[in-house]
Amino acid sequence: MKLFPKIFLLTLIFCFSLMSLTLAQQAPRGVTPEDYFSFEFISDPQISPDGKLVAYVLTKIDRAQNRRTSSVWMVATDGSRAPWQFTTSPQTSNSPRWSPDGNSLAFLSSRPSPEPTAPPATASPNPTAGPTPAAAAGAISGAALSDQPRNQLYLLSMSGGEARRITNLKNGVSLFRWSPDGTRLVVVSRIGPGDSRNDSRADSRDRSDVRHYKNTSYKFNDTGWFDDRRTHLWVVDVKSGNAQQITEGNDWNDSDPQWSPDGKRIAFVSNRTGKEYDENRNTDVWVISAEGGKLTKISDHDEADNQPRWSPDGKWIAFTGEVHDRDHPKIWLAPATGAVPSILAANGLDLIPGGLEWSDDGKSLYFETGVKGENHLFRVDVPTKSIAQVTFGMRAVRSVDFNWPTRTMVYLVNDFKHLDDLFIADLNGKGERKLTNLNEALWKQLRFAEVERFSYKGADDWDIDGFFVKPIDWQAGKKYPMILSVHGGLAGQYGVDWYHEFQVYAARGYAVLFTNPRGSTGYGQKCERGIVNEWGGKDFIDIMNGVDAALKRYP
Repeated sequence: MKLFPKIFLLTLIFCFSLMSLTLAQQAPRGVTPEDYFSFEFISDPQISPDGKLVAYVLTKIDRAQNRRTSSVWMVATDGSRAPWQFTTSPQTSNSPRWSPDGNSLAFLSSRPSPEPTAPPATASPNPTAGPTPAAAAGAISGAALSDQPRNQLYLLSMSGGEARRITNLKNGVSLFRWSPDGTRLVVVSRIGPGDSRNDSRADSRDRSDVRHYKNTSYKFNDTGWFDDRRTHLWVVDVKSGNAQQITEGNDWNDSDPQWSPDGKRIAFVSNRTGKEYDENRNTDVWVISAEGGKLTKISDHDEADNQPRWSPDGKWIAFTGEVHDRDHPKIWLAPATGAVPSILAANGLDLIPGGLEWSDDGKSLYFETGVKGENHLFRVDVPTKSIAQVTFGMRAVRSVDFNWPTRTMVYLVNDFKHLDDLFIADLNGKGERKLTNLNEALWKQLRFAEVERFSYKGADDWDIDGFFVKPIDWQAGKKYPMILSVHGGLAGQYGVDWYHEFQVYAARGYAVLFTNPRGSTGYGQKCERGIVNEWGGKDFIDIMNGVDAALKRYP
């Protein structure tokens, strides 16, 4: 063979080898635990008053510092430009909320103030009390006693410039809402006897690691030990930063404040029995003047009442409430003046409503809920009390925000093979468009396991939903190890959602089975309460029948 053909042949072999190596490097791989560090998480979308922009929170993992970092981002609803970062401070920013005129965006951040802080808060001349639904919501603990920076409220003009710090509350701000005219904000912060003590004492002999509790609730998962601080409400003037405390009390928490349409009153949630820390769940809806003063009780149930929402005309307050212990909450209507029994707003509701919101014409109430392994938006027609599903499909729809003038809504969507992305649609769910493509570069590198949904018979011949994750490179007839995953709760549901760990197992050659036995939400109160006084009974049969069904379906 001549020299030239030999060189040509060697070159050809080299090129094919290089091409094979490149293709091998580009070949999608299975999901790993370490992929978590690369995920981008979107949350809390808020559409602007003119409907042209959506502010949202983007959270990433800083692996080097072993923490999550969040910032506020923007995207145009017409898709005219790529999403852009709106806050750039190294400190986390979250909870973006548009001013009513759309000229500025308020948010929470623990960043240092670039200017003199706002004036100190002042107590109301006629303070009153108010509580929050659960002990976990208000009384956090060890972290509250530390010197870590607290979230404060900041304001950033849409025309540019530096963010202006609005609040200077000792324990920071956990939640806030704009007044209808945009001149004030109601904020939730914590306060208690511990704030009056001098915690900076240098003499260690004055310190003690002894904790004295007088109630049965003294700590909560993840938040830790409770302290003596409780969440209460302040009204803050936007221009001056002056903050006036309008509720107080050491035995309860106040939460979920909602302005009346005329800006004169605030509805909120509180357990005023004084037994919140002794397992009492009787939260109620209350109304107080924005100046502070006497409370008016709105709800009328002996169990938990939550989510107060004013009707657009200010005459009614819708809320969710339970008549009996551990009932599924119903949607109720009560006059905003109080002292009148509430009435049901929706007939035949057997789901758990969240994210309650009125339409601008007062004819509809919207809510989100888990339903049969999915999560969707529903609408209540107030005049007829009928319920209709708005969004559909094998997916989870969450965090809906509405823009009534443009008749549009934005929301997050995920499924078995996608983390949350932002979508926009008409109020009836039609005309849906995707606004973000988070994790797209990473997703192109990955292979995802197929997840199949099936139903089978559980105890008492009940229909039960099962979900089967096939291992990567699944071959029918081949044997694989199978992981049975049982959800906790007690109540809760598995379903169409992103499960990182299941994809990791499938990439390692495992099949995964997960089911929704009795005790699960999304299937009505009878199903959820089907485990009362019988844990490990029929729910165990429901789950093990699922194993048998999977082995038969995938032999």
